[in-house]
Amino acid sequence: MQKRFKGIAWWGWAAAAGLYVVAAAVAVEFAWDRAIDALADVGAHRLDLYSASLKSELGRFEMVPALVARQDSVRALLSASPEQAPGLTHAVNAYLEAVNRDVGSGAVDVINVQGSVIAASNWNQPVSFVGTNVSYRPYFQDALAKGTGRFFGIGTNTGIPGLYFASAVHEGDTADGQVIGAAAVKVSVDALESAWRVPGEAAIVVDGNGVIVISTEPEWKFTAMRAMTAKQQSDIQASRQYAGRIVEALHYRRKGEWSDAAWFGTFPDLRRAGRTARYLVMARPAPQGQDTIMVLLDTVGARRQQRIAFAFVTGGFLIAALYALYALQRRRTIVEKLNAQQALRRANDQLETTVAQRTAALTQANERMQREIAERERTEQRLRATQQEVVHAGKLAVIGQLAAGLTHELNQPLVAIRTLCDNARRFFERNQSAQAIANLERVGRLVDSMAVLTGELKAFARKPEVERVAVSLGEAISHARLIYEARIRDKAVRLDVRIPPATTVYAESSQLQQVIVNLLGNALDAVCDASTRVITMEASEPDPQGRVRFTMTDSGPGIAPEVLAHLFEPFVTTKPRGQGLGLGLAITSRIVEGFGAKITAANCDGGGARFEIEFMAAEPQRAEHGR
Repeated sequence: MQKRFKGIAWWGWAAAAGLYVVAAAVAVEFAWDRAIDALADVGAHRLDLYSASLKSELGRFEMVPALVARQDSVRALLSASPEQAPGLTHAVNAYLEAVNRDVGSGAVDVINVQGSVIAASNWNQPVSFVGTNVSYRPYFQDALAKGTGRFFGIGTNTGIPGLYFASAVHEGDTADGQVIGAAAVKVSVDALESAWRVPGEAAIVVDGNGVIVISTEPEWKFTAMRAMTAKQQSDIQASRQYAGRIVEALHYRRKGEWSDAAWFGTFPDLRRAGRTARYLVMARPAPQGQDTIMVLLDTVGARRQQRIAFAFVTGGFLIAALYALYALQRRRTIVEKLNAQQALRRANDQLETTVAQRTAALTQANERMQREIAERERTEQRLRATQQEVVHAGKLAVIGQLAAGLTHELNQPLVAIRTLCDNARRFFERNQSAQAIANLERVGRLVDSMAVLTGELKAFARKPEVERVAVSLGEAISHARLIYEARIRDKAVRLDVRIPPATTVYAESSQLQQVIVNLLGNALDAVCDASTRVITMEASEPDPQGRVRFTMTDSGPGIAPEVLAHLFEPFVTTKPRGQGLGLGLAITSRIVEGFGAKITAANCDGGGARFEIEFMAAEPQRAEHGR
């Protein structure tokens, strides 16, 4: 029995696979041939353009040295005695400068038979050729020996590469006269390189030594297309053609021939540094000299055409295969559909039963969730009420700690009031009403001061309604300072308050006072036994995010590291046993978080502790004034 897959015999699949392989190979090869032919046509056109531009761009400079050599002032300077030369040099320099400016060359100079440049177009520039000896340069040697010279090299003075044309200067008007020197012009090839530069392509000019002298790829310049012999390297160094550089071979590989004028090679990738790519290379002799023009065309487009052809063939076969499979599958589907309808009917009955069961379970779960939500809401309400009670209890605890100091503060005015009242009675008995009235006025002032103090305590102890509003930070600090005024004075604590005027933050007035009171009370406890007793409170200006940073630092011993990590947790305290429950900072942290603020603690580098609260800034005009 024959093996089948998807209803088709194995030999049918094998025949289809063989046909697909043959068709794909033919299509890929055909696409490659057509793409490379088109690329070769582009390369031939490029070579025509580059050859024409090279001839037109450089040809217009080739006759400049011959024209300069026929100038009477140039001949006169080369034939002049040392005494006559200075008078002629300036005129020749000006002439060469004008010629260079008119033709747009790099430089024009006149060279005597010893190879020294005696006049140049750049005579008045910082880098001048005047006085340079070029007797070792081939273009000068060829000009004296053959009448003309042509040479590509790097300038020894400027380090700028260029093409040199030279022509011999003869004594008299005929070419048969004695050679008395040479005229030379230097031409930059930067404009050619810029004009030839095309993305994904490279154009180069290779001289007779095989060295790349013009290149649209700067990294390839002055590299060789073949390995250089020791003699060639020696000749190049002797002529200083490339300013002392050792000519290295360009790393490429020849990968086969395409035609008589084209071949394939792998070169450094023009698009991605550090990689190589395959190029179609086409070459043609340059119109001047023994140079060769080469153009490198990236074959990525041809490979893309191969992939398109492969994808087209593959897509066609896939469509045919899918259609065949569809026909088989459709017949199978009709049979399966009938079976599936029966199975679906059974599954639908079972699903309805399952849905009814799940619906009942979800209803029960929803009822339980509603009960849990209600219970959590009641618990949250109790928690908020408990938190307010804890905050209120914290206030009363602070008031209890202040009782001794307040007793002292109230006893002094009361004794003074008693004494002033007795004195007033005696003054009235003596009919000295002015003294009696003065005593009563002093009594009134003492009563007012006592009322202010008790009023602050009453406001501090009141259980507030929590509402975040704009509160003056300076006023909250003043209220807290007034509560601890006696303790600050008795302990000789220096309180340094640096709060910018009109600094307002979002908080609740009485709770903000309790925060400042708790922190100030802790700071007073910390510095009570210190040699230097300083507490600093300062606030920053609002930052771009609308935050105000309030800091309170003290000169106490600081906070132990093991306590610092848990400082704002309940029942964590640094005070001796019996002097604190460890709830003050926990309550403070809860209050600050209720403001939408954040509190942190740290030890100062020079000793002492530092507490920082980051408030949301409020507009000054919205701040509360008083209570």
